[in-house]
Amino acid sequence: MYRVISTIVVIVLVRFSAIGQDISIHMMDSVYARTDVNPAFRFSNNLVFDLPGISAGAFTNGVAIGDLLIENGGLNELKLKEGMEDVNDINYVTGNMAVNIIGVGLNVGKWQLSTGYNWHYQGSINYTKDIFLLAANGNAPYIGETLDVGPELLLQSYHEVYIGASYQMSNITLGARIKLLSGINDISTDNASIKLTTEEEIYQLRVESDYVLNTTGILDYNGIKDVDIDADKLLDELFSNFLGDNIGLAFDFGLDWKVNDKFNISASILDLGKISWNKEVINYKSKGDNTFEGVDILDYIDDDQEVVLEDSLYNLLDFEESNEGYSTSVGARIHLSTRYQMNPKLTLGTNYYRASNTINSRYLLSVNCQYKTLPWLSIGTGYGISSNSPILIPLNTMFHIGFVDFYMSTENILSGFSITTSNVSSVKLGLQLGF
Repeated sequence: MYRVISTIVVIVLVRFSAIGQDISIHMMDSVYARTDVNPAFRFSNNLVFDLPGISAGAFTNGVAIGDLLIENGGLNELKLKEGMEDVNDINYVTGNMAVNIIGVGLNVGKWQLSTGYNWHYQGSINYTKDIFLLAANGNAPYIGETLDVGPELLLQSYHEVYIGASYQMSNITLGARIKLLSGINDISTDNASIKLTTEEEIYQLRVESDYVLNTTGILDYNGIKDVDIDADKLLDELFSNFLGDNIGLAFDFGLDWKVNDKFNISASILDLGKISWNKEVINYKSKGDNTFEGVDILDYIDDDQEVVLEDSLYNLLDFEESNEGYSTSVGARIHLSTRYQMNPKLTLGTNYYRASNTINSRYLLSVNCQYKTLPWLSIGTGYGISSNSPILIPLNTMFHIGFVDFYMSTENILSGFSITTSNVSSVKLGLQLGF
């Protein structure tokens, strides 16, 4: 179990720590991509082609992941005793990535129309400090106590095809977008409770489990010590299963209120929907209350930190397999923002953002400024706080040359684009043609 958790944490972070989303896209008033956070936002050109771009990020709560990783035989694993003092009671690691394949936007009078195709990945794991305690110390120090060692998991990729529209009234613009989703692969937990108690009287190990792990062909389970996750399949099948068996719908709604000539208030709620998974589904379920007498788990942890328990102990966490279809929510997002145009070159703003997936959530609050230094160059920065960090310094740059716009931004320039030194890291890159 511990080795599996180490593997998933490294998959979520190392693969997707260099690139990310941002908190200032709402300030870039000519960019098509700002409609991603609010379908009521307008772009300045009559016709826009949003060319391939990328947006992703990696986040942890509390300590930076670099302080918890140790190299062992050329592989990155989580520290045990060395890292425990930095671990929260409940920890999460989240990584996400969106590849914007193509987008097209058209302004027709008061109407604005858009359509496009994107690819999404999201990965999260929630794990408790009890997992570290058990792997480092065994269960002997915790006689009479109950340890919660059930991790919550989410590894998911899917296609997205969307059609959107907004309508501009005198001072209010309303927007909506419908998204057709096609799932590629998924690993996700439903119930995630595994509680381990060492009884005081006869040193009996008791395991209470109510755990459901759903997969779509990227996990091979042959017992606790034989679990294989085909992480490459999440990316290798980038264009597979398009409009195939795993279908879903999601909706976005937005509002942009022009209070006066200088001040705007905006709100949106995004990704209200779910995906139904039916292709190559395997469900692993463990539910019960089992005991095993006279065992200290530490005695069964070898030098490689791999739990190698006897078959009789494996049966305490016996998984049954089935092939039942299931569904997962996409993960709703909320954006609330303001913009105040001080003068033709300087715009000030605020932003509140909250995102959730099936196992955790994250919030962010920021103040922003955008300055048009030259006719072809705009730069933005600000200050933010989030559930991950008390200090975020966003930075964005936009170049406008003829009908070409190139932009890049980061949620936290202090991270140096690496999650190993910071618990928030992200970058967004995009290119558009406007006519």
